[in-house]
Amino acid sequence: MTLAEVGEIFAYWEDNPPPHLVLRAIATMLGWRSAGPARPEADIAGLAAAPPPGLAVAGAAGLDMPPPVLDIAKMRERNRR
Repeated sequence: MTLAEVGEIFAYWEDNPPPHLVLRAIATMLGWRSAGPARPEADIAGLAAAPPPGLAVAGAAGLDMPPPVLDIAKMRERNRR
């Protein structure tokens, strides 16, 4: 996805926000607070060996991820489908 395409999506969201974000905003105004994700206790060695949050690790065992598509025409065709 190009930066221009992302800008189009964000412009659309300004007028049509995703329902889960609207619900969260209403719940927050009513006093709801998220408990946050549960995190198991880990030792310092485990934390140091873990990949950063949100990082896609290529070649990790068991993921069965397809190879990346870097051709913009193929990506746009996939998005149209």
